[in-house]
Amino acid sequence: MRCPIEAGNEAETMVALAGGRLTPAQREALELHMAECAACRRLADAQNLVWSALEAWTVPAVSTDFDGRLFARIAAEKRRPWWKGPVEWFSWKPALPVAAACAALLGVFLLHEPVWHDSAPAAPSTMAQPADAQKVDVDQVERTLDDMDMLNQLDAPPPAGS
Repeated sequence: MRCPIEAGNEAETMVALAGGRLTPAQREALELHMAECAACRRLADAQNLVWSALEAWTVPAVSTDFDGRLFARIAAEKRRPWWKGPVEWFSWKPALPVAAACAALLGVFLLHEPVWHDSAPAAPSTMAQPADAQKVDVDQVERTLDDMDMLNQLDAPPPAGS
């Protein structure tokens, strides 16, 4: 027989041996192998020790009011408020201050008017230049005045007759 430890199925083989689920031929082959293999012999002894401890263990008796207490607990779980939820370890109490802080930060970011910086360099100061060095684009001034006139017409109240 091939060594169960080398084959990698030592757990199944030893449990089957201790539980009496091996055929007589398999059991005899394993016992012949264990006579030569000390590791398998130690493993079988440990497994037999576990099985004997399990056989010696006595199950404690169930109390007479077990069913009543179980059904009362199930009923209490059904009456539990919805906000406590199915998970007991989760609580809304620590989450509320965090949510309030996030809402306050969001409000600050939404209400704060950002300062936009143009990528173009700032225009040179008119005070630093002599009067004859200033160049005025007449077309730009004319377009700006037309735009201002159009905006003033939009803000004008409607005529009283309409």
